[in-house]
Amino acid sequence: MKFHSDWKFMQWQSVERVANNDLTRVVALVPIIGYLILFNDQIAEIASFRLIAGVEQGAATPFYLTGLAKMRLVFFGSLLLLFSNLIFKVFRPPVLELAKGDIEFAARVGERYSVYELEEMESQVFSDHWKPRLPLFWNFAKVHGKFIKHPQVTGYRPDFRSNMFAEHGDYISFLAREWWTGEMHTFRLARLVSLILGITGIFLLAIPTLDITQAVVGDVFLNLGELLGS
Repeated sequence: MKFHSDWKFMQWQSVERVANNDLTRVVALVPIIGYLILFNDQIAEIASFRLIAGVEQGAATPFYLTGLAKMRLVFFGSLLLLFSNLIFKVFRPPVLELAKGDIEFAARVGERYSVYELEEMESQVFSDHWKPRLPLFWNFAKVHGKFIKHPQVTGYRPDFRSNMFAEHGDYISFLAREWWTGEMHTFRLARLVSLILGITGIFLLAIPTLDITQAVVGDVFLNLGELLGS
């Protein structure tokens, strides 16, 4: 049996860390509410990066980038993060809200899922279009000397749920983990685009931050050297 699994950093649970973290959700608001601010000439004059770095009027600039270039990087970086976040929210699997990992999801299934929901999950995993993801699930029956060739929980009545878990508890846990992992592989192109946009946006935001940081740190050490030399 051939298993189909993308690299973990390309699965939805990893894309979420880039496209839907606290920083991304805040920064993504910049293109919506900050366009007029970032490109307003009067505000651009007030928001002087030279002042932030403690550079006196007429002195040589300690920055590698102009103020306008830094503002543009912030704007376009934020715009890319906004697109990354929107793509993530449109295409993400709903189950990601319930559990961030396959083991956590398996525990939730044992607590909350009904017999009918388990039957639906099992029918999807055993359908012809399903691509096997976890060897743990598909090799589970080997421990008992045989392969799983047909669904195990389909046909149970709702009032026999406890009996079903007592008899097939481990199987249901592995089934849940297989199904959750499959959900993390949906919409491959959307995952890739969201991840690329998010990483590029963060990179663009980091450039002006590093430029300002090196100028401020340089000014601090310069003032410290003058203080020690006096």
